[in-house]
Amino acid sequence: MPTFVYDGRPAFMYDEESDQWLQIGGAIDTSAGYSWTGTQSWANDVNFTDSLTSKEGINNFLNPAARNAAIASPVHGTVAFVRQNDAGTTINQWQYYDGSDWVANDGDISAVSSGVGLTGGGTAGALTLAVDTTFVATTSNTMTMSGKTLTAPILTGAVTSTGTINSVGDITLSGAGLVGSINDELMLLLMGAL
Repeated sequence: MPTFVYDGRPAFMYDEESDQWLQIGGAIDTSAGYSWTGTQSWANDVNFTDSLTSKEGINNFLNPAARNAAIASPVHGTVAFVRQNDAGTTINQWQYYDGSDWVANDGDISAVSSGVGLTGGGTAGALTLAVDTTFVATTSNTMTMSGKTLTAPILTGAVTSTGTINSVGDITLSGAGLVGSINDELMLLLMGAL
């Protein structure tokens, strides 16, 4: 018994009046819009001349397990959007496959380190740096310093010292006065003897 073969070969009929063969089946209107209701697979690259719109998103997954189930054998450069981590916490994160692992694409900065005099930093998310007030002196209200070196200080208001103030340069003082012990050279300078 003969079998039917559905391999897309078109059928033609001859129009004697125009001396043309007219296709009567298998024609596709490339200007028409098409809607696919089933799952479609393409064995090769697909090119789009216009924007591609997807209501569900492209490679949009609830979590890494769903991503791994759908993309069992990713290739280098595959991109996915993952909405939650394995614990169910919202991350809304773009990830790409680097050839061996899925990597979060949180931006170009991989880490922010807090240097001398700073606190904070980190390796992901919204990062903040702040002045380390245990290292850097602040200039509001009363300031207590121990074993600190000031470069070209200008001190205004009352200056109280419970120890010795040594100077290798100029100290400019203004305000209510200086109380405490200072070295002999500075005392003579303040007295106008130098």
